[in-house]
Amino acid sequence: MAFLPLRPEAERVAAQVPELRARAVKTAFHVLHGANPRKRAGAGESFWQFREYEPGDMPREIDWRQSAKTDRVFIRQKEQYNAQSCLFWTKRNADMDFKSDTSRFNKKYTSAVLALTLALLHSHGGEMVGFAGHGRPGHSEKTLKAFEHLLTDEAHDSLPVSLNIPRHAHFYAISDFLEPVADIRSAFKPLAERTLNGWMVAVLDPAELDLPYDGRILFENMAGESRVMIDNARDIRSAYQARMRGHLEDLRALAERWGWRFVVHNTAEPLEETALKIWLENAR
Repeated sequence: MAFLPLRPEAERVAAQVPELRARAVKTAFHVLHGANPRKRAGAGESFWQFREYEPGDMPREIDWRQSAKTDRVFIRQKEQYNAQSCLFWTKRNADMDFKSDTSRFNKKYTSAVLALTLALLHSHGGEMVGFAGHGRPGHSEKTLKAFEHLLTDEAHDSLPVSLNIPRHAHFYAISDFLEPVADIRSAFKPLAERTLNGWMVAVLDPAELDLPYDGRILFENMAGESRVMIDNARDIRSAYQARMRGHLEDLRALAERWGWRFVVHNTAEPLEETALKIWLENAR
């Protein structure tokens, strides 16, 4: 089978990167300036001095007692700092190309912006970021650009295969998680055994959550490999919604069993809200 020309596709992907960065930077800005988390001291680090908070500092380093004495916000600066690894995995196959009329972006693009937003937040705090299984994490501009390109690449796997992450690393799995829970458990259990600092972020289109269709509908997966004709979608809506709620609750229970956190992002809703929720939870 002949291969399609690489240059047009490479240019198409490259054209998305500046927009992806701009949207992620904007989202990160809103998160940083909207955060009001609780302070959490770093283990094994000794206090050195206070300095005034700057955009990009980790919210958990804010000293609220010192800040309450003035009208400024202060950071507890430490003598030593060991950069934490923050690794990401996003589902990037054809399933993530789905977008209904009520969403501005498809699931793949939404996942990519969310991943890059979180990566920028961690990187601005001096932490090392990267795509799991693709090179060493870092916080240089070169690393971030490589990360952006990976987020827009196509991948055939719907679940991670043979990934390895450092112990105690932050790990974000961003996907629609529509596979059977047993398959998801098998894929992520080895990673859960490496860290308790995990997130499962389910990115779903509102049509996938609510099934808002009426009448005779032909359902087809994004790869065109399977089709199901439903005579009247309204007849199955309640059962579908109940099954979806059950699936998401099973995923939440799985994450909690591992000590991970779970959140659902609806692609019709602002990304800032989900990014802020994750960021504040990380600061607890």
